[in-house]
Order: sequence, then structure tokens, then C-alpha cells
Amino acid sequence: MNSALHRRDDQQAARRANLRIALTLLSVAALFFGGIIVSQYTGAAAVGIGVLGLSIVGFVVAALGRGIRR
Repeated sequence: MNSALHRRDDQQAARRANLRIALTLLSVAALFFGGIIVSQYTGAAAVGIGVLGLSIVGFVVAALGRGIRR
């Protein structure tokens, strides 16, 4: 009976981890597309490159910060 509880906890932990990864990837895609749309409206390619650069740096910092916390 104990093993069934541990298995259920492991499945829930895996589901939460998958959900976090999915939300992170969704936010990356939304930020990239948002940067592309903004750069199209402003007409400046530097805006799109800036948004992409900031998003990459931001997600790397977030990933490193999460790894350090553990």
C-alpha cells in the first residue's frame, strides 16, 4: 500500500514538473512572437533583436536561479 502512495506522489510531481516546463516554453514563445510583432509595428529591427536578447538572458537567469535555489 505504501508503494502505491509513493507512486502517486511521483506521478503528481512529474505532472507538476511537466506543467512548469510547458508554461515556461509557452512564455518563451509568447515573448518571441510579441517581440516580432512589436518590431513589425515600430519598423525597427533593433526592437525585435533587443526583445529576443532580453528574453534569452532573462530565461537563462531564471533557470540558473531556480537551479541555485535547489
